[in-house]
Amino acid sequence: MKNKIAIILFTLLLISCNSKQQENKINKTDNLQKETASKIISKKNESDTVDYQISTFDNPEDADRISRQKESLKRLSEKKVFLNIHNKLIEKINEEQQSFFKKNNNYELLSVAKGSLFQEKSNDFVFTVYDKKNVKISFLFYNEKTAAYAELYKDIKVINGLKDADCDFYSFGTLDYQFADEFLVYSEDYLTKSIETYLQYTSVKITDISKAQDFALKDGCFAKNVSKTNLANTLCLATSAVYNNWECLRYDKTNNTFFIFFGQAFAD
Repeated sequence: MKNKIAIILFTLLLISCNSKQQENKINKTDNLQKETASKIISKKNESDTVDYQISTFDNPEDADRISRQKESLKRLSEKKVFLNIHNKLIEKINEEQQSFFKKNNNYELLSVAKGSLFQEKSNDFVFTVYDKKNVKISFLFYNEKTAAYAELYKDIKVINGLKDADCDFYSFGTLDYQFADEFLVYSEDYLTKSIETYLQYTSVKITDISKAQDFALKDGCFAKNVSKTNLANTLCLATSAVYNNWECLRYDKTNNTFFIFFGQAFAD
């Protein structure tokens, strides 16, 4: 009888221990899931506070407007206008960059600039291209240090510091859209006849804007709390084919982003 009671007590104790262990496992799992969820929410909230630009070409809100622009871009490409520009510019870049465009023949080169953009004393490149596959204009970068190519908005995010600047600076569309609208779509008829004037105009620069003559810093718009002392290694993109209008970006290697920190409009 005593043996039976001992067996029963041992069985109950074993069941109790197993239940306790199972309960502890469940609690640990719940705590881990809550901790993971908390980290995910925290990370999401942190990224939500950064207002990265979406390329106008990829913004569904502007679908109708972009559709009309794409039709014009496609016509210019089909008429070999972009190819003619490409053939003129490709001769001015080194063999390594020429090889890239030969391998990626869906890109037609429309402008190019070289300089120290991602680090000091480097030979980086920025290319404006027509992407035949996606029927849009894109800005591509070559980082000499990493020997890697990247696309603006897609691989390198953009923050528009002029959006909240105290100077009422506004222009519709992201920089890729503005280039297409000002230099290509607006001039479609003229470009079809001749590309010579287009080739004479510089639409992209890597420069020190405190020393370059094209920039009227006193009359331009600076983002809030931006440093105005070191203005070298600046990427500047023209936003008008008529006026001396520019938007300038600074690269931040800590988070792999470009920050639009200066703009000027209607400056002669």
